[in-house]
Amino acid sequence: MLLFLCGLPAAFSQERETGHVGRQIYYRKMYTLFDADYKDNAKNMAFIMNEVGRILKDPQMGISKISIISSASPDGFHMRNEKFSQERAANTVQIISARYPETKDLFEVVSKGVDWDGTIQLVEASDVEYKDEILKILRDAPVEEEADGILVYPRHDQLLRLHGGEPYRWLVENTFGELRKTIVEVWYWKEIPAEPVVEKDTVKPVLPEEPKPVVKVPEVMPQPCFAIKTNLLYDFVATPNLSIEIPIKNKWSIGAEYDFPWWIWKDNSRAFQIQYWNIYLRRWLGNRAKKDVLSGWFVGLNAGGGYYDIEPHRSLPHRGYQGWGLTGAFEAGYAFYLSSRWSFELSVAAGYMHTDYSKYKAVMDDEHLVWQHDDHRDWFGPTKVNASLVYLIYHKGGCAKRKQIRQERRLER
Repeated sequence: MLLFLCGLPAAFSQERETGHVGRQIYYRKMYTLFDADYKDNAKNMAFIMNEVGRILKDPQMGISKISIISSASPDGFHMRNEKFSQERAANTVQIISARYPETKDLFEVVSKGVDWDGTIQLVEASDVEYKDEILKILRDAPVEEEADGILVYPRHDQLLRLHGGEPYRWLVENTFGELRKTIVEVWYWKEIPAEPVVEKDTVKPVLPEEPKPVVKVPEVMPQPCFAIKTNLLYDFVATPNLSIEIPIKNKWSIGAEYDFPWWIWKDNSRAFQIQYWNIYLRRWLGNRAKKDVLSGWFVGLNAGGGYYDIEPHRSLPHRGYQGWGLTGAFEAGYAFYLSSRWSFELSVAAGYMHTDYSKYKAVMDDEHLVWQHDDHRDWFGPTKVNASLVYLIYHKGGCAKRKQIRQERRLER
């Protein structure tokens, strides 16, 4: 019995094996977002997602780390390529961790910037003309150095000038596209229990597993950088106005408005002149993960000020008002997209307004303004009604990508 008990740990002890699986995600020039339609990206990302899900569901397996190595091609500005490399890595991490939140602490991210080593390998394997001269520049010329207090990039500049740029153009068309990529590798471990000794005729054949369905990774919808808009109600009453609004992630936005009617009637019988500036902060409500930027219900605060000269047309003698005012108000409203480029916004604001003004009388065919008296007014109540037409501005290619994704989703439904 003692010998039998001593033998149990050996019979049922477990061994651990390790391994990794990986794929590469490629990017179009100047793009940092995942594009399922580019090369084999959809298939490769689906493979990564399926493998991560399979490992996480297996009680005998675990993920040691998820390695993300991103890079950019040498063409373009060096600092911008560094940023592209970082954003490609961050976007890949966001896609995987959004699907599997338990992996958020497992990422090991390396942003290589411009992949000069990969460039050398591609040139060595190519049949490009002037190969030896290109390789000499890639191996010997410094990537960057300081000259007269200015940072320059000799390696890129020498490649660009070599033989009038002919080799450089060949590299752009035939090799640089292979360098704009993110390498994703999932490193895992697996517990392997020691198999007990059994009779050969009791061993059951291992049936192959059914293939798991390929899951298409949902693409991140490109969002506008900022919006330009005009309040149509003000325009209708001859009050030109213009606003700009900038989103802060998906929950907040800041904006500024300028109203500038500056009308004087030909015979000086009337004046309608206003210079008004307004700034505002908005909080966008609801589940922002399911809504577009700058859309849905919102609440906000706004504050503004300006000056005016208003002389309405009345029976003689003509009277007018010159002064300045300040406003502060709470705002609530709703915005919705009309298309990828256009949206519409409705809101109302209520709060406090103060104005100091001088009343005058216009005499001698309105050539002279005679001061009458000074006064002021305070007002609590509605301060603004807004019905704005909004034009949305995207990063390069963002609007076209947005239309494409929406079309694909409509086809899927």
